[in-house]
Amino acid sequence: MNGEVKSTDILVEVIPKVDEKIIEETLTRMGIPNMKDKILYQSCHLLKQFGDYYICHFKQLFTLGRGKDGFHGFGNVSLEDISRRDSIVFCLEKWGMVEVVNKEAIKDTSIRVFVLPFKERGEWKRVKKYNIDNIVKE
Repeated sequence: MNGEVKSTDILVEVIPKVDEKIIEETLTRMGIPNMKDKILYQSCHLLKQFGDYYICHFKQLFTLGRGKDGFHGFGNVSLEDISRRDSIVFCLEKWGMVEVVNKEAIKDTSIRVFVLPFKERGEWKRVKKYNIDNIVKE
């Protein structure tokens, strides 16, 4: 290993411009939909560590934790996953919810992100593929 950081390992640091609970709720409505069954799979989470905030693709979070066997997890994070994360970050920034600290970490992307309207949230099952509460917080 040459110690080089892969683009899939870089987290996007943000400064919240609104209450973090609003950002977290918004993220539960952004992701990959199953239109037929009205299921939305959340793509990203807001991670708070030592007073800093990051928007992370859920697969990136698997790499931060350890499995029950004590070994580091792996998330098989793809460049498409990172592009989706970047699109979500662009939306949050455009909506005035966050300010991106490390703008060099995100790339312009053409991936469209499904956003479930707030008023329809009760009509859909929203699924998290990662429980962010499992990460030890400050």
